[in-house]
Amino acid sequence: MPRLSVKTLAVALALLAPWRFDSLLSAAPAADDALLRQLERRWGSIQDPKPGLGVRDLFAFGLEASAADWHPERVEKAYAVATTMQDRDAKSRTYGNLAWRYGDKGPDDLNAVEFCMHHGALTWMLHKDRLSPGARGALDELIRFGLEGVRRRGVKPGYTNIFLMHCWNLLAIGEATGRPDAFEEGVKAFDEWLAYTAKCGVSEYLSPTYYGVDLDCLGFIARHIRNGTVKKKAEAALRLFWTDIAANWFEPGLRLGGAHSRDYDYLTGHGVLDRHLQMAGWLPEAPPYRVFETLARWAPPADLRAGFEKQVPRVVCQRWGAQPWEAAVHYSGRAVDIGFGGACKGSEDKVFTFQLAGGPKQVVGNFVMDGRLDPYGVNKTVTGGGHMKSHHLIPFVAGVQRGPEALMLVSDAPKSKPGSPEWTLTGLYSHVVFPNDAQVWSADRAMEPPEAGKEREWAEPAVFLRSGDAAVGLRVLLALDTGGTPAPLRWANDGVKQNAMRLTCVHAGTDPKGRGTLVLWARAAEGLDDAKFAAFRRDFAKADGKAEAQGDRVEASVAGLQGRMRILADVAKKDRLAREGGEPAAEDCLLWVDGKDWGKQILGEIVTGR
Repeated sequence: MPRLSVKTLAVALALLAPWRFDSLLSAAPAADDALLRQLERRWGSIQDPKPGLGVRDLFAFGLEASAADWHPERVEKAYAVATTMQDRDAKSRTYGNLAWRYGDKGPDDLNAVEFCMHHGALTWMLHKDRLSPGARGALDELIRFGLEGVRRRGVKPGYTNIFLMHCWNLLAIGEATGRPDAFEEGVKAFDEWLAYTAKCGVSEYLSPTYYGVDLDCLGFIARHIRNGTVKKKAEAALRLFWTDIAANWFEPGLRLGGAHSRDYDYLTGHGVLDRHLQMAGWLPEAPPYRVFETLARWAPPADLRAGFEKQVPRVVCQRWGAQPWEAAVHYSGRAVDIGFGGACKGSEDKVFTFQLAGGPKQVVGNFVMDGRLDPYGVNKTVTGGGHMKSHHLIPFVAGVQRGPEALMLVSDAPKSKPGSPEWTLTGLYSHVVFPNDAQVWSADRAMEPPEAGKEREWAEPAVFLRSGDAAVGLRVLLALDTGGTPAPLRWANDGVKQNAMRLTCVHAGTDPKGRGTLVLWARAAEGLDDAKFAAFRRDFAKADGKAEAQGDRVEASVAGLQGRMRILADVAKKDRLAREGGEPAAEDCLLWVDGKDWGKQILGEIVTGR
């Protein structure tokens, strides 16, 4: 079989990434062998396709195999299979799109065309001459019909990862295939996203999965689009994302801190972004060699991470939407962090989080409202597009954060939907998930957890989670069941396999027939010896804080460390009537850290043209 020589691979990679040539020579044989083994495994499922084979895998195989100049006839087979999965009926609503899996009746997840062209355009741009005549013709047709699918997708700039993929696809197809109209559409779309982001921030903020996709798309634009103006804009956007990552980096956990949008790893907060962090040297292990990420690699400034690490503790405020409350606040300390997202917009959001200094595998403390008693996100069901996911509820959320403390109101009245596994609700619960290696204290004593697999009533007014010299205190100020009466609180030790435990408010133990509401107050501190920890517990447990509900109006007020914090909302109308005492910068920021708005500085010149 054809193989890359060590020298050839090293020279090729040297053109793609600013790594030292001598290090490439030493790493090339392992990367070469790993790539070939990966391609052999993929080929096994392509040569005799079975239902369930992903269409993205076919285009990814085409890119990786072509980059290695490996078995062009097998690439031709992959594109032939993809051709059978593309809707080429001009009268169809999904014209140009592709079925997500082999054997599907037709396109279901409309993002399929964006993901496929993501790889296909790159293959055409860089490796067209390595394709067999049959593969070249098949890919040409896939792109020609695919461009129509991309144009019909109708994605909005707030759908960050898919919109950036949309921009790359239009730019790349336009420039690489001689379609200036598509290129201009891509320029217009990219400018639209930059203007939107300069005003509203990154909608899918701090997503450990989709920040990886965003960096892929922007890296491709910056490195492989020839137009100098477009490249400059992509580089500015890359600086924004890497500054965002650096500002929110929690070094003890080797991962992002703060609240997250769209985090599929409910417990430890890792995702596709990790591969970019590995390439940047922010994670200790080397990334597995993949052509795709290598082609997208863009090295952030070497001193970026270190600069923010000197600002400890620091407060980060960042906008992710047009409304005043659509802004996340993150307090990042030396050994503890705490973050609040302002509102919940999706079923994968972590709207409230905290971390202790236990390393990248330690569970991230987080809040989730749940209707299937799946606090750890391990019981996946069929969701939109036929994907298997564990989705939580999307409650109404209101609150504020100031420094190391947050005040949050959560309320929802979900209903089961007959025939939907995702919406077959078995109860209504509010969970605070936390690492099971944390010490659990009440205001006056250490607490022994329930036996493994068991739970018991939690009646303490405050709970404290301690690790080393850092701690997080939690107070439930209001807990209502679906009948409007006080809801029971439970401490469950049922996450042994996940290294997690939970404190749970049971709003309903069966299919809910009403509204459940919770008000939570949280405060973090570090540098605590035993005496200071005792004082922290005493002060927080006795601090003035109250919440009450009068019909659908819920009000909470607490004596915060930096002044009174207050929220008032009509939970039925989802109307935030008052939010007081939060970080002032959160009302008018883009990406703000301790007095400096990095976001406005980075995007200002690009968007205004000055």
